[in-house]
Amino acid sequence: MAGGGMTPNERTVVAGDRPTRVLECGNGRPLVWLHDTLGNRWSEGHSLVAEFARVLTPSLPGFDDSATLDGIDAAEDVVLWLLDFLVAENVRPVLLGCGLGGWMAAELAVRYPERLSGLVLVDAYGLRVEGALAADEFALTATMLRPLVFADPLGNAAQANLPDVEPTERFEQTLHARVAAARLAWQFPYDRKLRARLRRARVPALVVWGECDRLVSTEHARAYADALPHARLELIAQAAHYPYIEQPRAFADVVHGFVAELGEA
Repeated sequence: MAGGGMTPNERTVVAGDRPTRVLECGNGRPLVWLHDTLGNRWSEGHSLVAEFARVLTPSLPGFDDSATLDGIDAAEDVVLWLLDFLVAENVRPVLLGCGLGGWMAAELAVRYPERLSGLVLVDAYGLRVEGALAADEFALTATMLRPLVFADPLGNAAQANLPDVEPTERFEQTLHARVAAARLAWQFPYDRKLRARLRRARVPALVVWGECDRLVSTEHARAYADALPHARLELIAQAAHYPYIEQPRAFADVVHGFVAELGEA
């Protein structure tokens, strides 16, 4: 995915004892962006957010190199890695998480809210909502998954980001991403205890959801917004599971409004 006019710098930081690939772009308030199961790919949405924030996108353990999955068996392991990353970068950021990354962001927020200046959850996994739609992405082919995660499954964005056959240059990264995501979410893409714990995340929060998401439905968005003590909900029209890909300008505008309300970093 090509960024919209901004090219991030790529570097490696050691978080705890784990070499971590980081994409960085922009200036201003630090915003740590945790990616979804697609992996750490830069998009137009990232570039637009980098117009008003310093965006840092670390690769979750295992997503670039299977060796970094050692010792990662549960969300708590990712939380501790993420805490090490924040210490290494010396930031108290807005933490933005998408999909699987949103679940990890919520888990950190309930444990260490003092480490964050804000929380943004985007079509996040993590909650079990009785009767709500939540498909198993690991049981679906790309062809089956596209109508669930893209409002326009035949559009260019859907075909480029979730093709039937991955391009050669992206195949290895995609394979690592699938293995790493399955390690954390194969059986249950949620934490039964998380919903009750969200009251501990006493930090300004924004819940952003594509209103057409058929992988993790908007009932999950409302559950997050209701359970977080200082949250508001924004639905993005004509977008599904990846609003920052399908509607990058609308997505960035919503995030910009939230970050502006936080004031100076």
